[in-house]
Amino acid sequence: MNLSLVTFLVLLGLSMVAPILPDYAASFQVNYTLVGVVISSFAIARMLLDMPAGLLSKRFDKRIIMTFGLILLSTSSVLAGVAPDYVTLILARMIEGAGSAMYVTSATVFLAQICGEEKRGQWMSMYMGMLLLGSIFGPTFGGFLADMYDIRAPFLAYAVITGLAIIPTAVLPRSVHAEPSSPDFSPRETLTDIRAVLSSPSFLPVTFAVLIMFLLRTGVRSTLVPLFASNNLGLDSGTIGLILTIAGITTAITITPIGHVSDRIGRKIPLAVCLLLTAVIILFIPSVTDFVSLAAVLAVYGLIVGLSGPSAAFVTDVSPQDKLEVSMGLYRTISDFGFVLGPVLLGFVADLTATPVPGESHSGLIGIVPFAVTSVLLLVGFIVLMTVNDPKRASSG
Repeated sequence: MNLSLVTFLVLLGLSMVAPILPDYAASFQVNYTLVGVVISSFAIARMLLDMPAGLLSKRFDKRIIMTFGLILLSTSSVLAGVAPDYVTLILARMIEGAGSAMYVTSATVFLAQICGEEKRGQWMSMYMGMLLLGSIFGPTFGGFLADMYDIRAPFLAYAVITGLAIIPTAVLPRSVHAEPSSPDFSPRETLTDIRAVLSSPSFLPVTFAVLIMFLLRTGVRSTLVPLFASNNLGLDSGTIGLILTIAGITTAITITPIGHVSDRIGRKIPLAVCLLLTAVIILFIPSVTDFVSLAAVLAVYGLIVGLSGPSAAFVTDVSPQDKLEVSMGLYRTISDFGFVLGPVLLGFVADLTATPVPGESHSGLIGIVPFAVTSVLLLVGFIVLMTVNDPKRASSG
């Protein structure tokens, strides 16, 4: 229960800045590509530290690593909120990424070790559901804070919320399965473990599919949709936050039930359907003309994204069970590359294909091309995933 509460608070804070971050970055007079760099800088730091975080969680009490991560998140939020220039904002986002790596990687391993194999899909999807429950309320809350006070206010509220999350983390129960399993770091042993994880036949294909979903989350949901809603439709921060909240609500509707279903039918089918249907629904976004139509498309999008709930359980299933710290670190490192790639790649494509608007400071109106590029990448992820054997489906059958 405590872990779920902390997870909710972390994502509540993180998603509070989602509707305003692209506009906040653009307020430093930079183009869409550099706006994407702000989004990606968080993921760059997280990607670089996911593997070290996994190794640290193998040596030290995972609760200590999670608490340190929360301290970094709170500190970075204050720095972002008072940033005097673009470079400081980038630095704050990288510190935030480091904190996220420490917290999320350790928390994922902690949960994977204590939930048991039989109900892994159900419990890990519930964990993902708490992540998304935080993202349901965060965008609306953050958007309204920005409208009521100023665009920096959500960052300061984020700092308070992640600071509060330290309390339930400190009192997480001890578990013999979640205690440190190795007293020392051995480079040779670590490299051997990495090779063992990477040689698992299904690990890389499944992780690649998740990478594409991460690219979608930051490239489309966190970058293109807020910019499109603001620049193409003229919506304010509060309204954009409400739209993202609607998507979060519909995702929460499907994400936990599909985890329970995946314990019976396997993880591959839900994730494959998610990739395929998402490739279709995002192509409708650039054709919408108002709040209602964008909210409707994002509501359907949210329902579909919820089908990806068992993805972390899928990676756990195909990993060597005695090397979960290493496999979770590698999984998050590889999939976080999607976080890095999405905003920069799609921001760059949006810059190249935008329709300029005379007198406006932004790069122009966003068209269909960046959404089409994402759709193609989702289809590639679907094709790769179809080559994977699903151990859970095999055992259920």
